[in-house]
Amino acid sequence: MTAGEKYELCLRLYNDIINGYTLTYFDKREVYVKHLRDVDYALFEQKREIFKQQAAEKGLLSEQENLEMLDETGHWSKLEEEKYQQLIAEIKNLNKTHDQIFLESQKKIIADRIDKKQKELREMSKHRDLVPLNNLEKFANEKLNVFIMKFCLHKDRKLKEKLFTEKEFDELDTQYITECATLYFNALSFFSDKNIKRVAGSGTFLNSYMLCKGNPYYFFGKQINSLTTYQVSLSNHGNGFKNTLEHSEGTPPVTEDIDDMISWFERERESIKRRYSGNNKPAKSQPSDSKTERLEGIAIPNASKEELQTLGAENKATPINLVEAAEKLKKKLGKDELNIRDMVELHK
Repeated sequence: MTAGEKYELCLRLYNDIINGYTLTYFDKREVYVKHLRDVDYALFEQKREIFKQQAAEKGLLSEQENLEMLDETGHWSKLEEEKYQQLIAEIKNLNKTHDQIFLESQKKIIADRIDKKQKELREMSKHRDLVPLNNLEKFANEKLNVFIMKFCLHKDRKLKEKLFTEKEFDELDTQYITECATLYFNALSFFSDKNIKRVAGSGTFLNSYMLCKGNPYYFFGKQINSLTTYQVSLSNHGNGFKNTLEHSEGTPPVTEDIDDMISWFERERESIKRRYSGNNKPAKSQPSDSKTERLEGIAIPNASKEELQTLGAENKATPINLVEAAEKLKKKLGKDELNIRDMVELHK
């Protein structure tokens, strides 16, 4: 995705998050997809329990009972299920790790591992999807997905009139319902945490948000418990970036790529953490005298020259390539190996 495409995406998502809905088109008419609030999810959990009770009355087994039966019949073993769940957990953890690091070389390594694990998961999913997992949890989830879709699709921007009445929906054929479900999921597919963070880091949002002093009540003009989950997420990221700007000793980069700005925010946040002690006070530097001198340094494996220069400028430090510097010092001293005193001199 180019810098321009990211900017356009941020504008679209920003508009939708402010409105509390996403406008799309289906069957030659406008459809408004409602964004959910935390209280809506509480309702959904209540509905899930009702659907599970209905499934139990139909005689469906629980997921655990179903898996045990499939293990006994050889359709899907416990070991296969454990590996399947483990892959899901590994991918989730790798995605977290990917978002927390800033070196592109390290990001690529993690991204490659994510791709590999996702390929394994897709292969297992193909086999798992063929297994007759008819249990009450699956029944409840399928019923709940339909309920949420009906709950979110509206005819008007005020979200007062549902797209279908109960009677109209009951008369729809399976193909039409599937198309409605695809419409719903596609409309909300771009609202990932990564993309909301991009919106939060954009000047379009952040300039206005800082004028409101980071108060979502003033920014959105409504009570906190009325905010959608996307609005809450945008506010949380916005306050994090606002805090970074207020405590940063660096200058944000002039860039057209929002991801460069997000990387700067994340690096600067880590720099601020290092600068402040556990007592929320700037860490005091140790005094030096004529006999002793306190030297500090950090090693960053796999960093490119450009990344080291950026980090050095932001942390008021001098980046060096220890391998190159050590070779130069060997030649200068006429040595084949450097001792500890030489290494101290090297850091100076």
